[in-house]
Amino acid sequence: MNKEEFYNNLIKATEAVYPFTCKMVVNQLPDDFKYVVKIYSNFREGLEKGEMTFPDVKKLNQTTKPIDAKEVIDILWMDNAIPEWINIQVDDYDENYTYFSLECCGRYSKRKEHLYHVQEGYPPFHSLSPALPSASLNEDGEVILKFDIRWNKK
Repeated sequence: MNKEEFYNNLIKATEAVYPFTCKMVVNQLPDDFKYVVKIYSNFREGLEKGEMTFPDVKKLNQTTKPIDAKEVIDILWMDNAIPEWINIQVDDYDENYTYFSLECCGRYSKRKEHLYHVQEGYPPFHSLSPALPSASLNEDGEVILKFDIRWNKK
């Protein structure tokens, strides 16, 4: 995957997560976006051919300040490789921006066959809902009650 494809997949993932989150929450989420990135450093043993890790990179286990989509790509693109999976979800908002959390695998690859979440259409991104309060779900796990996106931060 090249940088342009990676960027386009970030935008597609954002465009998937934002509207379903808006339907779940009572908050009015701005349609300007920033991202907060965390790259994990826990690696499974036995890397496959084409997989790599960067244990000496200082940005591992650090959380970025809110950044724009192009900066996300610059941070995550290492040695022409990308994280094998990235969880994306709306985490917070203010009057100007909706903030997305990007939690990233510490294993990287240049090979598409190592990327997770291909079935979602924008690998390696995996769309998640925000943290859900139990009172907002029915017995089948369906959202039946909108909630404040900051419910668990209070």
